[in-house]
Amino acid sequence: MVANCDRTCPLPRRMLIAASALALGLSLTAAAQTSSSDTSANAATGFSNFSSSSSPSLQAYLGSDGLLTSGASASPSASPSPQYGGQHTQQYPGYESRWSHIAIEGGVGFTIPVGPDTSFSQTNLNNGELSPSEGVGFNINAGGGWMFNKRIGVLIEYTFDKQGIPGDYLNALATANGLGAGSLGGNINTWDLALEPIIYQPFSHKSGAYVTGGGGFYRKVTNFTEAVESCYYYCISQAETVDHFSSNQGGANFGIGFYRKFLGEDSNAKFFAEVRYVWVNSPKASTSNFDQGSGTEELIPVSFGIRF
Repeated sequence: MVANCDRTCPLPRRMLIAASALALGLSLTAAAQTSSSDTSANAATGFSNFSSSSSPSLQAYLGSDGLLTSGASASPSASPSPQYGGQHTQQYPGYESRWSHIAIEGGVGFTIPVGPDTSFSQTNLNNGELSPSEGVGFNINAGGGWMFNKRIGVLIEYTFDKQGIPGDYLNALATANGLGAGSLGGNINTWDLALEPIIYQPFSHKSGAYVTGGGGFYRKVTNFTEAVESCYYYCISQAETVDHFSSNQGGANFGIGFYRKFLGEDSNAKFFAEVRYVWVNSPKASTSNFDQGSGTEELIPVSFGIRF
């Protein structure tokens, strides 16, 4: 612009051109200094501008995993919150109340006699020895105990077995005592209180098998009855005990069973079916001990019930 203005330009015009040129030069100098200062600052701070320019949401996301904190400045990280607002629990069974260790049971079934209980000796009977055989009967059992865990426990069981006395023995006994055939009846009751460990073996979450057995106190009572007629306003015939003998002995049992849970796989409620062998050391009849029984008693009780 200055080069194009010759000597014929007026003085004011020349001064305006000179001032414009000076202002343009100062502006370019200032811009160059500012650019140089920014470049030096970036070189000194490295990537600090990147972290400071990151969005707050990004920093919060990264900070939740502990990526932006380290050393003493990092606060302890809590466990991730469980889904659905639940609570952290141990692996199954995660929770067990104090009552879950208590076991309660009850059952009924039928009992089959085996061994020397199934026959009698006519010779012994003629000698006055009461040695009755036993017939098929029924059983009732109840018990309770403590489960140390899901598979091993110990129970205290009460069992009552009631067997009939076969008619051939009763008729022979009636004849030996001068009574008519069919005039005598009878039954044999055996009850026990035994301590019995139990071990479960699951097949699935709801079903499995178990073994059990133990020993304890057994009492065997043999009753003989005779029909007696009682008359009030009318006459009725009732069986009354006319003789009996009993023995208190030790005994033992062993059995296996199967179970099926019916209130869910986490429940202790289960149906069971089991079979046992019972051995009672009752005394053998003899001439000096003729009214004490037929010797060792052996029973096979089959039971069905519920256990919690």
